[in-house]
Amino acid sequence: MRFKNILFAAAAAMALTACQSDDEQQGFVSQFPEDGVMRFTTNLVDPAAALTRASITGNDLNQQGQQLQVKVVNDASATYSYFTTLTYNGTEWLPQTTMLWQNDQQAITVTAAYKQGKTFTDDEFTGITDLTVAADQSSQAKLNAQDLLTMPTKNINPATEQTLLQGGKLVINFYHALSKLDVTLDLASEFYKATPKLNNAADITEFTIKGTNAIYNFQPMQTANENYGTVEVTASTVADILAYQSTFTAATEENQHSRATYEAIIVPQQIAAGALTVSFKVGTRSFSWTNTQAITLEQGKHYTLPLTVGYNTVTAPARAFTASNWEDGNGSNLATE
Repeated sequence: MRFKNILFAAAAAMALTACQSDDEQQGFVSQFPEDGVMRFTTNLVDPAAALTRASITGNDLNQQGQQLQVKVVNDASATYSYFTTLTYNGTEWLPQTTMLWQNDQQAITVTAAYKQGKTFTDDEFTGITDLTVAADQSSQAKLNAQDLLTMPTKNINPATEQTLLQGGKLVINFYHALSKLDVTLDLASEFYKATPKLNNAADITEFTIKGTNAIYNFQPMQTANENYGTVEVTASTVADILAYQSTFTAATEENQHSRATYEAIIVPQQIAAGALTVSFKVGTRSFSWTNTQAITLEQGKHYTLPLTVGYNTVTAPARAFTASNWEDGNGSNLATE
């Protein structure tokens, strides 16, 4: 009798496992397009909830005429391997020619990159391309033009993929490949009380970030980590970056401190103590701040440097730099100052 109970228990366990397997199969919905045509959509987490616009957003990317490059490699068939430019027509991303899946089982790899004004070549995807962040980033458009978006090589099996294949479309899942630095200025009440008052956005001039290397190598298909193609700074290419004033809040009688935010896109790099200087003028008065400890700027990070500006001084907190993921804005302190 005991042996019979054991058999019954084993049979029940096998039946339960089979049911679970059936349920899993029934829960899986294939994302493969019925007509076998390869279509695309893009994803970049929109940082609109952050305090600053954070350069390129998903809305910027999905604008008519924008272009990106994508490379699809099918190890089983050169016929179903592609390198092409995708163009957004206002509704969807279209390749230069129709692209097809080989079938609903054959895995591929996909790599993509986007930079305004830059058309990457196939050779640049498989090799190295030299790029530069511009010295003049003084407008939103000029700032956006420095932003590099990357999706490093991803393996996609159409028979099982659920994240990067949705609704029959390949998802180009972009990340910001460089670093972003926001400098906030808190101008003391002396500027509000000055004669004449220094309380307009135009009163702050020549805002410059000095001491960062501006040229870098980009290798789209060499994965730095799961989110980025490899970016390596080129030594001895120090540039002075004219930053973009993205916000200005004028002082009032109740709150006599005016505030401004300046934004720049910078190549990820290590900056030695004493190498980074932020300089600007308020009216005719000149100010500067220089780092006293080494700083490491990482890919995809959004850094904030708050500066307090007195009539004769400019100071930063003991722990000056804070960092967050570029995509969200949840900051955490970095022990750099």
